[in-house]
Amino acid sequence: MIKLHFKSKIKKSISIRKRILTVLLSSCLLSIILTSLIAFKAIYDTRELTLSIGNEIIFQAAENSQEALIQRAKLALEQTAFDKANELDENLGKVKKDVIILSNMMTNIASNPEEYHSRNIFEPSKNDIDKITAQLLFSSEVVDKSSPILRQEIGLTANIQDFLIQINTNSNVIISSYVASKNGFTIMVDRFAGRKFQNSDIKPDFYNATSRPWYIQAKKEDKTIFTDIVIDALGGGPCIICATPYYANGQFAGVVGMGTFLDNINEIILNTKIGDNGFGFVINKQGQIIASPHTTGDLITGINNIKDLRQSTNISLADAVQKIINEKAGLTEANIDGKDYYLAYAPMKNTDWYFVTAMEVDTVIAPAKETHENIINIATEYMDNLSEKTKMTVIGMIISISILLFFITYIGWSLADYLTKPIRQLSKGVQQIAMGNFNGKLNIHTGDEIESLAISFNAMTTELQTYIKNLEQITAEKERIATELNVATNIQKNMLPCIFPPYPDRKDFDIYAVMYPAKEVGGDFYDFYLLDENHLVITIADVSDKGIPAAMFMVITKTILKNFAMSMTSPDDFSAVVQCANRQLCENNEEMMFVTVFMGMLDLKTGKFIYVNAGHTPPMIRHKHKDDSTFEYLPVEKNCVLGINEEAQFKQQEVYLKQGDELFLYTDGVTEAINKEKKLYSIERLYSNLNKINQKSSCQDILRDVKLSIDEFAQGMYQSDDITMLAIKLNYLDLGDKHNGK
Repeated sequence: MIKLHFKSKIKKSISIRKRILTVLLSSCLLSIILTSLIAFKAIYDTRELTLSIGNEIIFQAAENSQEALIQRAKLALEQTAFDKANELDENLGKVKKDVIILSNMMTNIASNPEEYHSRNIFEPSKNDIDKITAQLLFSSEVVDKSSPILRQEIGLTANIQDFLIQINTNSNVIISSYVASKNGFTIMVDRFAGRKFQNSDIKPDFYNATSRPWYIQAKKEDKTIFTDIVIDALGGGPCIICATPYYANGQFAGVVGMGTFLDNINEIILNTKIGDNGFGFVINKQGQIIASPHTTGDLITGINNIKDLRQSTNISLADAVQKIINEKAGLTEANIDGKDYYLAYAPMKNTDWYFVTAMEVDTVIAPAKETHENIINIATEYMDNLSEKTKMTVIGMIISISILLFFITYIGWSLADYLTKPIRQLSKGVQQIAMGNFNGKLNIHTGDEIESLAISFNAMTTELQTYIKNLEQITAEKERIATELNVATNIQKNMLPCIFPPYPDRKDFDIYAVMYPAKEVGGDFYDFYLLDENHLVITIADVSDKGIPAAMFMVITKTILKNFAMSMTSPDDFSAVVQCANRQLCENNEEMMFVTVFMGMLDLKTGKFIYVNAGHTPPMIRHKHKDDSTFEYLPVEKNCVLGINEEAQFKQQEVYLKQGDELFLYTDGVTEAINKEKKLYSIERLYSNLNKINQKSSCQDILRDVKLSIDEFAQGMYQSDDITMLAIKLNYLDLGDKHNGK
């Protein structure tokens, strides 16, 4: 009885403790639950805010990176189009320049027969099949090959054969050059003598040059032309020909031309490498394919496949070709052979052609998409870590809550406050980053999962900064290149005399000069300086190239010429200055650059003007005999340009200037300025505009009026060559009266 009673008491005692413990634990649990709910709410809100802001930042960074990469790819595609257009245009420009030189030489021969001897030239021989020789071909319309008049013209025209052979020997582009007389004979140089015997082993075939498209077009348009694709009359395949008329005493005498096979142009096209599958092609203003690497499909080329792509059933390609012809340069899109392409295009100034570079849209976008995906993947990984760290934090808090059940409400609230404090710091830090402060870092050192969470988020922002910084570096590099070109422009400008009047105390002469480079820096230059009180040296020159290489060669040429002039001992041997400069320029000139130069020395006391012309355009002079005096060309010798032949001799000339006489020096950029109709400013227009200028005008006014006339003629057309001019006027010869204003 006693034992049972004791057990009963024990049971009743435990029950009371349980109730007390239950009340106590319930009170503590209630406090802990309330505190925990607040903590969980803070964690959840922080997580959601972090995820929301992080996703927004990630998406924006990915979109910006993708857009920047696509834009950079498009710019690279456009730059390739411009570079390839310039490369192909430069090759055709060289052919055009040679054709014009050939025309001028033939015009001089035909107009001045008394200055040339009759030379022998023969019809083609099969023995010369592997030789580059000049060959005489007759038209079927020539009845009497032995006619004295015809033979006299043939012998006179034969003087051009050495130049034709030199062109064909030294050029990798030109495959044939010829002079076709209107009287039915042609002098031709090519590498295919054997093809002229297709119908006979004894006599060469007739060659009717006057019926060829290049002859007819050049005669009709009376200017230098490039044909579209034609079939070589001698079986050489598709080719393109540059031709221009020549004259005898102002009358049409025939046509000169030079041809290049389409394979030579295709070589440049086929070498156009743009990524893994990009390519280039050429079209003309009629929308026809001139050259293309494709042998099938929308862009097939060849003489039997000449069609206007604007009439293509491929609407997107037809619209793109129409846009290319209308806008000249830019970027568009088209579907070619079932694939979408970006097309970048640029015009060629020597022909009515456009160079087009093509790259698949998917190829352009693929790197950007890959970068976009990489950013998303990296960010997703960090966001997953964020969620994981959040989970760990929640688990830790649950464990803490289990422990806190044994403590009083106050300890529970204190512990909850302790746990939520770093979370609030994390939330505040994330909000700062969301406002765009990528340099800000979360500085949390709790030693638990919250600190790990902050470290992970800091790492994510660092990665985003790296991507953005890379984009900024690309932009900065482009700005650096532009800055360096600007510095080069200023350096070149400061190397030329630019202070006018250069000698304020000298009233006996007036001088002014200007130079307008076609690019940031140019190859033209002018110079003037006093050797002593009475001798003024003036120079104007034009280097054979443009841009940075021409500018460097210009600096060398200017320095050498001035050094030799300043060290000259005898003013009467002025040609020695040019000769010595030429020899020094020829040394180590592996790039075969050359420069045309006109250099003269004026005796300000006597008016004696000694000068040497090295292949430059002749200056103009106006003598003040009376009020209606006009400019005329200064007589010049045909001396060689500088930098080509170190053994060349240079003949100096002299003329006496009188009070009021004027000299006008210029480079070919003046006369070769073009307008929107592709017409040249021309020597005739320059001569006419110069003679409209009042004789009382200053040198500065003369150059200003000429430049205004060029700008008015060009109608805003792109300047294709450097423009340089220099004018000098002799006010009086008596130096003793210069301070008296005479």
